[in-house]
Amino acid sequence: MSMRPGEPDGPLVPMPAVTREALREAVRHIRPLNVTQFDRELGEAFDQSVRTGSTGWMRGFLVKWATFVAIERWPERAAALRAAETVAESPHATDQSLREAQTEIAQLLHEAQQEIVQ
Repeated sequence: MSMRPGEPDGPLVPMPAVTREALREAVRHIRPLNVTQFDRELGEAFDQSVRTGSTGWMRGFLVKWATFVAIERWPERAAALRAAETVAESPHATDQSLREAQTEIAQLLHEAQQEIVQ
């Protein structure tokens, strides 16, 4: 990453490693109110992994939260995603505005997923 945390127009935190500890710390810094959800979903993923004997549940948890961090660490990206989601969820959206919102969401998610170092 070329920018340091806290620089104007830069990320709030560096992109963390895709581990539960690193992601939890990033979530705690970026969106503290989401730590409870993170912990709950971690427990659910762990329980499902134990029940099924598959690590896929834990992998899915890590990818979901890494994507969350990759989006939320850039305030402008997070705001753009929320705006596009608002349009996409609006019952008054036109076909064109809905397509544009869906394209924007897909692009933002793609950008975020490109930042995930695995």
